[in-house]
Amino acid sequence: MKRFILLSMIVIAALFLSSFVNAQSSYGLCVGLSKCGIVGHPEYDSAPPSNDAISLKKVLAKQGFKVGAVTNKHANRQNIIKRLRALASAPKSSNDKIIFFMASHGSEDGFLLTYGGEAISYNEIMDILSTSKTKHIYCFIMACGSGSVANSMQADPNWSKNASKWGITFMTSCRPEETSKAFTLPHWKHSLYGQALIKGFRGQADVDGNRQITLMELFKYTYNEVTGRMNGTENVAGDVQHPQLIGPKSEHDSVLAKW
Repeated sequence: MKRFILLSMIVIAALFLSSFVNAQSSYGLCVGLSKCGIVGHPEYDSAPPSNDAISLKKVLAKQGFKVGAVTNKHANRQNIIKRLRALASAPKSSNDKIIFFMASHGSEDGFLLTYGGEAISYNEIMDILSTSKTKHIYCFIMACGSGSVANSMQADPNWSKNASKWGITFMTSCRPEETSKAFTLPHWKHSLYGQALIKGFRGQADVDGNRQITLMELFKYTYNEVTGRMNGTENVAGDVQHPQLIGPKSEHDSVLAKW
């Protein structure tokens, strides 16, 4: 009997240690640029990007993420790169998860604006995050022309060779040739894409009701929310905006959050 009890305790301890080792930790960084710091160009400033970053950080924190936010004057190129490197080095296991969100101005050439007028490229972001131990990396970009990240991937020979190994997925707010609406109505505090993303992470994207939100569930919800509002009466200018999902299909059913 004593031997049986001892063996049972050993088995239970082994199972506990196994679950501890395989436990998934989640890390995040949210960047929002409402004040661009470019003298003579106040038209570049708008409230939603920073609001998006701060609100998403709060949502992710409630869901167990170790997450930080960088906005406005702190969202300069040097600091963003520093924080990205820290984010990439945080995971200790390939089972861990990274979420990176950035709301700023963008271009079809594959660049995002940082505070003071300098830019950071999608290739730089990918190069930094690809050094991480985890292969579950999800980047959410709210910027005009953000779908151009697909062009950046195709033009990078390293990406073509290592796409599946790096495990980096991008969900962008629009296609390369489209603009991304920072807001559609004056009283909106968030961008069109940011609001949909935040609502989705809060549980609206959980279609099957299992209290888990997969990448594909979040994408479908965000896509329908954004395109639906762009087709609605709020869009008086008649613009179009189509969120894009770019990355390995193997990540489509990955669970991003539990709410």
